Amino acid sequence: MTARAVTEHVFRIPLGMVNVFLIVLPESLTLVDAGTPGSFARIAGAVRALGRLPEEITDIVVTHCHADHTGGLAEAQAVSGARVWMHPADAALVRAGVASRPWKPAPGSLTGLLAQPFVGKGPSSIAAVSVGGEVIDGQEIPVAGGLLSVWTPGHTEGHLAYLWPRDGGVLFVGDAVAHLLRLRPGPIYEDYQRGVQSLRILAGLEFEAACFAHGRPIARGASRAFARVWGAS
Repeated sequence: MTARAVTEHVFRIPLGMVNVFLIVLPESLTLVDAGTPGSFARIAGAVRALGRLPEEITDIVVTHCHADHTGGLAEAQAVSGARVWMHPADAALVRAGVASRPWKPAPGSLTGLLAQPFVGKGPSSIAAVSVGGEVIDGQEIPVAGGLLSVWTPGHTEGHLAYLWPRDGGVLFVGDAVAHLLRLRPGPIYEDYQRGVQSLRILAGLEFEAACFAHGRPIARGASRAFARVWGAS
């Protein structure tokens, strides 16, 4: 497994239908989301390909409670001893071993088709994980030199995006936005209207690069692309 550079310090690790990301600094490795159950071996391989060790992962920041983001958490934490950070609403389910919050397809025929691969495919439970850091909106957490949380409910109640100010500003979007051919709302939501409001919040931020759980990153001019789609008219 090869990690693919997005910026100087941020790397994408593709895991089939989902991406996780790694912030690589001399003093630490930060994993953004942990993939599906059983995927940590591929993550570890990507870390080693960068000349680092999985045991160097100090923190795992999680965007939300769905099994393609939290399924690999238990193994990642067991290997690295990393501290896990999440919003309290979704952290409560991860601590109980719940794989996913409720969801339904977003409006529209295309989003309904995109949602089909997710229907009934995920596990109903995952290995329970200790979440040591609960994160609220606007909190700067002591990870990778400082990572700003942006509460973006809709996809799930506790969905968080994370804004890293280095490398020109990197936004880890999670599933608040998909980048499949173009920027679009994700195919599934717990509350679609709140999700649309969250898109407008993200469109008001400044960042050079955007990293998506589903779809290719945008390495340059990402906030301008967001503003064109969801900014104030």
